[in-house]
Amino acid sequence: MVRLLMYGLLGTVIEKLFYWPGWAMLRLFTLGHYPPARGLPHNRFAVALFAAVVIASGLLMALT
Repeated sequence: MVRLLMYGLLGTVIEKLFYWPGWAMLRLFTLGHYPPARGLPHNRFAVALFAAVVIASGLLMALT
């Protein structure tokens, strides 16, 4: 039960912190095709997770 709450909380935190940086990165990377314009359904967590992975990778490369 606690594990489910923690996963839910972690998912929410990742989505809130990294959605807009992920949105900008993906719009640039896909030349404006993804994520779609406002109002169209898309996976917000995948967009946020993309940004989190890119930022974490950049930090790891910079620190090594």
